[in-house]
Amino acid sequence: MMLLGVNAMAQPSIGAGYLSSTEIVKSGNSSTTRTPLNGFYAGLSYTLPIASGFNFTPGVYYGMAMKSNATSIFGIKLEGKQTDSFINVPLHFSYGGELGSGLRLFVYGGPSASVAIASKISSGNTTYDRLADNDNLQRFDIMLGAGVGLEFNDLIRFQVGYDWGMLNRYDSDNYTVRRNQLTAGVAFLF
Repeated sequence: MMLLGVNAMAQPSIGAGYLSSTEIVKSGNSSTTRTPLNGFYAGLSYTLPIASGFNFTPGVYYGMAMKSNATSIFGIKLEGKQTDSFINVPLHFSYGGELGSGLRLFVYGGPSASVAIASKISSGNTTYDRLADNDNLQRFDIMLGAGVGLEFNDLIRFQVGYDWGMLNRYDSDNYTVRRNQLTAGVAFLF
């Protein structure tokens, strides 16, 4: 009976928004390179109330981020492009309260499992698959994230968050590769 009551108050949502992913590569103890990629995310989540103002929200989201570079050397135009795609499964806890009639502010945080499904670098007619072409880049990551959100009339949610990649995604003693991401989006609640 108690589980039926929880399911009656649970709230599914569908959301999408802007994604800024930064790949941080550290070589030994010296140089660090940051590669910013911009894109979008979209997916579903399900908010389960635990106690007054305290919720648990698991979800599944697809994200795609890319970067294009173009430069000219001695009049020859060189172009390069990096595209990353991944699935994120957040397990977020949130706490919040009513600000006024139909307006709720909340903060959230928790882990996310992230699985890379594609990571390609292209230059001209050549494409390098970083996950398949004997690269040591690993697909799996655990991210820790936090953020803030605002809900209107249990119909629409705006939220901004940041996730820090916790695992080294490169299988080498000389390099570490981590991915962090900033998200900002909107979700429609049902």
